[in-house]
Parts: sequence; C-alpha cells; structure tokens
Amino acid sequence: MDDKLLKRSLNAAIDFSIIKKEGFKDKVRKFDESIDLIINIKDINLNDPKNRIDKEMILSNDVITGDKPNICVIASDEILLEAKKLGVDTLDSNGLVNLNNEEKKFKKKFAKKYDYFVVEDKMMRDVARYLARFLGPVGKMPKPFPTGYGIISNPDDLKVAHERYKKVIRIQMKKQPLIFVKIGKKSMDQEKLYENMKTIINYIADQMPHKFNNFKSIYLKSTMGKPVKVTEEFLKNLEV
Repeated sequence: MDDKLLKRSLNAAIDFSIIKKEGFKDKVRKFDESIDLIINIKDINLNDPKNRIDKEMILSNDVITGDKPNICVIASDEILLEAKKLGVDTLDSNGLVNLNNEEKKFKKKFAKKYDYFVVEDKMMRDVARYLARFLGPVGKMPKPFPTGYGIISNPDDLKVAHERYKKVIRIQMKKQPLIFVKIGKKSMDQEKLYENMKTIINYIADQMPHKFNNFKSIYLKSTMGKPVKVTEEFLKNLEV
C-alpha cells in the first residue's frame, strides 16, 4: 500500500469536509467531524466463520477528543465507585433491573448511546440476561481478551480500560464484505490519523487469505464530507 497515496487521500478527505461554494466564503462545520475509513473486500466467503472479523483493536493514537471515552461501566462496589470518580456513566445491579423494565425503544436507545460497555466479570451473566438482545445486534456486547477489553475484575482494570478506550476501535466484518471504522477526529494531528489508518489497513490485510489482493477498494471521508477513493486516478481528477 503506497504511503504517499494514502497521505494524499487523507488530506483530500479532510479538505472535502470544508463546504465550498463558488462566490461564497469557505465554511467549516461547527462540530469536530470523524474521519472514517471504508474498505470493500472481495473474494471472501463470509459463510465461513474463520473469515469474519469481530475485534476491538488498540491503535497507537487516540481516536477521540476530550479526556474520557464514551463508555458505560456496569459494575458494583469498588469498581462502581472508581467509575464514578473517573466521571463516566455507570449502571449497578438495580439499574440493570430497572432498565429491563423499560420499553424496548428505550433499551435500544440506551444501547446506541455508548460506544463501548465495560462490565465487571461477575455481572456478565446479568448483562447477557437483560441486554444481550439489544447490545448484540449493534456489536456492543463486551468482549474478553484477546478479542476485546470490556470485561474487568477490579478497579485497576477499570483505570487501564478507561485510558485504553481512548485508542480502541471496533473492526467488524460479519454479514457483508465491508469494513467501516473511525480512525480519529478531523482536529487531530494528520500524521497521527495516518498512523491509525495504516495500522488498521495492515491488520485487515493480515486477516485476509490473499492479503491486499482481497481489497476491492478503499475510501476515506469525514462525517459529512464527500468520500475520497484511494486511487491515483481519483486524485488526479481532483487536481484538474
């Protein structure tokens, strides 16, 4: 994979996030857009579970801005207290029961509210009982190591998870040969965005039977911007 081509494509995707209209001043959206990587995969049989991907991956650099990840900690006792000290949202045993009594629409909204759920190991049975049907379809059921980092057993584990989830992304390819993943925020240092992107691309290639030959196409885009296809031809057309 050509490094210069990837960097030029990333720069173009960031540039496309700016609203440009002839005769008007360029406008930047008022929120910090995510930068997304989209990879279309070819010649892969997803009916074979060995070819599917469902993993939380730690990157070299943060993928969020701010001081805390968008997580919900489901725990008790000391872990619950530590989570409250860290300022993240929490749910205890009673909260789980109360949540189960809510309407289905509320529970679906709750599942979508957080990027990740971090659960004390002894509460996983209750989480599976009450929330699996809502977290499972959106790929957010907590995963144990090595496929994920969402199941913990003590306050120190939580501290590590709190820092780790600033750098964690979820890579999934189950039903469709398509991978869509956030590499960071537009406001971040572009070199760090590039490092995150290259790490993800190399990891996915390593999971493929024919490495980069299984890549049909790669796109980069900001949340609201036009997608940029990572090809020399596409970039040349932009320069015309």
